[in-house]
Amino acid sequence: GLPVPALIVDAAAVGEGKPSPAPYLGAAARLGADPRDCLVVEDAPSGVLSGLRAGMTVWGVNTPHAVEGVHRHYPTLREAVPDILAFASAGRGSR
Repeated sequence: GLPVPALIVDAAAVGEGKPSPAPYLGAAARLGADPRDCLVVEDAPSGVLSGLRAGMTVWGVNTPHAVEGVHRHYPTLREAVPDILAFASAGRGSR
């Protein structure tokens, strides 16, 4: 039920990979978004750290236990979808 992102930033698009904040900060900059308004949905510790270092809200998915540092944890992405859509429709992450 999630829309396909208009922008995808992969390893080739950034000089430093995760856990550097560069991938997420680069994506926010390309979208014209304030990092504080962005939501990171991650399943890996390095991605969680990257999002936290970028100053973003970080939710963990697809892990039986929360990765250290996440603001919220969901065992599956399917369980997170309603909250992700609510986050976006509340004006956060919609820029």
